[in-house]
Amino acid sequence: MERRKLILSLVLMVAVAALGFAGGQSEEGAGSGGEASAEPEMVELDIFQSKTVIADQFEALGEEFEAANPNVTVNVETVGGSADWQTILKSRFTADEGPDVYNIEGASDYQLWQENIADLSGEPFTDQAVPSAVEPMTFDGNVYAAPLNFEGYGYIYNQDMFEDAGIEEAPTTFSELEAAAQQLEEAGYTAFSTGYGTWWVIGFHLLNAAFAQQDDPDQFMEDLTNGEASMAENAIFQDLQQLVDLTVEYGEDNPLATDHNQQTQMLANEEVAMIQQGIWKEPSLLEANPDLNLGVIPILINDDSQMDRIAVGVPWYFVVNAQASEAEQEAGKAFINFMMTSDTGLRYTVEEFGHIPAYQGASAEGLGGVGQGILAYTDQNKTIPWTMGQWPDGFDQQDAFNNMQAYVDGRQTWNETLQALDEAWRDRSE
Repeated sequence: MERRKLILSLVLMVAVAALGFAGGQSEEGAGSGGEASAEPEMVELDIFQSKTVIADQFEALGEEFEAANPNVTVNVETVGGSADWQTILKSRFTADEGPDVYNIEGASDYQLWQENIADLSGEPFTDQAVPSAVEPMTFDGNVYAAPLNFEGYGYIYNQDMFEDAGIEEAPTTFSELEAAAQQLEEAGYTAFSTGYGTWWVIGFHLLNAAFAQQDDPDQFMEDLTNGEASMAENAIFQDLQQLVDLTVEYGEDNPLATDHNQQTQMLANEEVAMIQQGIWKEPSLLEANPDLNLGVIPILINDDSQMDRIAVGVPWYFVVNAQASEAEQEAGKAFINFMMTSDTGLRYTVEEFGHIPAYQGASAEGLGGVGQGILAYTDQNKTIPWTMGQWPDGFDQQDAFNNMQAYVDGRQTWNETLQALDEAWRDRSE
């Protein structure tokens, strides 16, 4: 476990520091193998992506690709945020209207969409991807997906508010976070905007912290599936209750009515001091309020020193639809290479998307306080994984979201919540 975390730290450092490594997709005449046909076939490329916070920027990247590839028309559909993008994607495939390129979350999604995922072995991006980023989507020696980026999340906080409230050091334990919330309230600030109206805030990222802080997350999840472990009987999952209670007590009114967009707006407007979010929110926060002085702290469940670790992982992979026509597949591969390895694509990754690149040769100079904070944790080997790609299909958006909301709403106890999650995990793993 420690070795894997050390490897993740090292490869992230390589990804942001190896400025001398160049190569990949050319900016003009982009193609899967770098060849340009004399009379290229006109192709319409349909792309489905679920990151609403970069919807406009992704559209712009599509236009950049069109400019370099005049024979391709790019149509981008963005479905995400509070929407159940996976159910919508399933409906597209059921209606035989699957996109040519789409994003998935990880290995469990690969198993779900396997018939609709083309082999991408030998594509230029595979040579430039950080090895640990592409390894989870490598099966029997073949690469099936391109990692979009590394992301990290925790509590984004307003450093000026903390300073004004007399908080001299960022919290590293639950007790310190609790004391900070009290100090913020005494200074006249609302400590948190919870965003618990969005499924991936409470049922995905928050719950992942309890999984990822296990001594061996992989073994714990395997034991859950086999009935040899239980969330209801696990100390870290039990301690998660106090963090949820703290955020509700010192948070905005009606936490279940606040979604991730409202969270972002409240922090940008300096109405609250903290939101549970990640690096993907930094561009929109600074666009709304360029004067924000932001930092990031981990999800602090209890007072164990191991809690002072940030969640870092590859949340999204892009794949090509194996059922698309040959021309559409080739255009899809060309787009992925353009996005992941060209100078334009890498610039969008850092400067427009606000991401930590998963590819060698990219600079992290465009990252803000949140991104730099995540890199600082990474440099110190203080990271925990994103386990969500290994959860049973539907567990996050349905079971975790509904049961966590039921607890916040007072409709069930914490023990009832964890027992329901145990049962749902087992049922979905069958």
